[in-house]
Amino acid sequence: MSESLQQLAENIWIFPRDRDANKVRPNVGIICTATQTVLIDSGNSPSHARRIQAALESIQAPPVSRIIYTHHHWDHTFGACVFGASVIAHDLCQELLTHSAAQLSKQQESAQHNPLAQAIERESTFRYILPSTTFARTMTLPLDGLTLELEHVGGVHAADSIVVRIKERGVMFLGDCYYPPPAYQQSDKRKTNWSMLASFIKEPGFEIFVDGHSNPLKGAEFLKRLSISLMARI
Repeated sequence: MSESLQQLAENIWIFPRDRDANKVRPNVGIICTATQTVLIDSGNSPSHARRIQAALESIQAPPVSRIIYTHHHWDHTFGACVFGASVIAHDLCQELLTHSAAQLSKQQESAQHNPLAQAIERESTFRYILPSTTFARTMTLPLDGLTLELEHVGGVHAADSIVVRIKERGVMFLGDCYYPPPAYQQSDKRKTNWSMLASFIKEPGFEIFVDGHSNPLKGAEFLKRLSISLMARI
């Protein structure tokens, strides 16, 4: 039996994150119209992607036509090879993924218990899928009456981070843009960027915010809690 999608708005779902943080399986966004499906990120491995694929089949979703990478990290990109779709990402993403491919063998050899190595263990179908379309600052993608607005925002988690806005539905996908750096890059001076998150939540017309590894956020309620958190840090 396929796992369930979570619907956020008309045309928009997520394949939810795994609540076991050790599995490093992020939310995957799904925009599904009458003629095509677009994914926001692709899962952390071919096996993860096949679970997403089964969930899409359960709702009779049209074929996946495009995948948007929010950033280059493995847990957001390693499932793309399953779908046979073209990929859109920021200009830096292609460079960073090419570098990651060159480093993959070294990481597997030097860290047998690294989650990166675990993600592709025995995955004979895995291959890197580089972006075929890239952009520098912003990009607009019309999609059967919807408009996907892609914007590069960077951040300490990943220099190529983007956000994806669907204004007609009041939904914004944030990826991991406001997160601290990955654990191997962290320092005391590089923390969660709450100010970046607050700037997105204050944008008019958006009510639902989806990041990579937590439950979708409701704007007004979360902004209230966020304000308390920011004040506590002053």
